[in-house]
Amino acid sequence: MLVSYVKRRIADYIEQHIAAKMAGEEVRFLRFLSTPVAAKAMAQVLTTTPTIWGDAERIKLANNVHLVNTLLNVNSGSIEIGENTFFGHNVSLLTGTHPIEEIGAARQTFPTEGRDIIIGSGVWVSTNAVILGPCTIGDNAVIAAGAIVLGGFIPPNTVYGGVPARLIKNI
Repeated sequence: MLVSYVKRRIADYIEQHIAAKMAGEEVRFLRFLSTPVAAKAMAQVLTTTPTIWGDAERIKLANNVHLVNTLLNVNSGSIEIGENTFFGHNVSLLTGTHPIEEIGAARQTFPTEGRDIIIGSGVWVSTNAVILGPCTIGDNAVIAAGAIVLGGFIPPNTVYGGVPARLIKNI
């Protein structure tokens, strides 16, 4: 999974430089960490890494999917994203939910199945959009910035926006 790969690469990089530090090169290592290049690189990694809540095995990504810093919650279902689909910043895909009729600690429970999100190919989900499962978004659809999709079906070749998201136009 992409997040695991990025985190492994960061860990490997840090381990290599810690080994260099132990070999007496700590000054050079610390000097590198204080450079604008290192700070920018670390900020870029941290701000563009997707966050996963739940089992990453429940996420299926096709080719050429761009997630940026998307939040993927797969506690209550799976997420499948088609090829050439891309996301703006701060998009949330949430399969998770909690029973509002419960009170106290019982409200903290959640279903573990049945709230899947399926996103077709060529979809653009714009900045700060929230998609709540269960939901299917058809091929080439556009979800506007800040939209909240409250589950259901978004037809292919459409633009949806607003809160809750509604049809803006066919494309």
